[in-house]
Amino acid sequence: MCALSHVERPSTTTPGLPMKIIKVLIVDEYLAVRQALASRLRAFPHIEVVATAGDFDQGLKSARTTQPDVILLELKGSGSLVSNPVGAMNKALAGHPAGIIVLTSYAEDDERKAALDAGARRYLLKHIDSARLLAEIEAVASEVTNQVS
Repeated sequence: MCALSHVERPSTTTPGLPMKIIKVLIVDEYLAVRQALASRLRAFPHIEVVATAGDFDQGLKSARTTQPDVILLELKGSGSLVSNPVGAMNKALAGHPAGIIVLTSYAEDDERKAALDAGARRYLLKHIDSARLLAEIEAVASEVTNQVS
């Protein structure tokens, strides 16, 4: 397996120390949601939103070209006929694994179980506050890095 390729920027919290850049892809059918998430995440200097996509197929293409560390994926969209989007995304990115966080408007037990069984690292509600979302993204990026090391 290959190691994740992180860019380093100077830390804003500890001068002189490098900070790992976490590349994030956002996949959600609603433009306003994608824009809001991207805006929230760009407030953190070590998060780079590498792309946003309006449906699963576009997200898959973006994931292949941008090789994100973390993918924020909404499963309730109307843009794909894929029965197991988390599994399909993981399979397509086998050479460059990414941690998938399912962000959903409302929780469904069956969807949650299926997503986690297919390899999603988290299943979270979209109304999550920015600090918690950041913590979850950092944790997932660390899990993926440790998995491939």
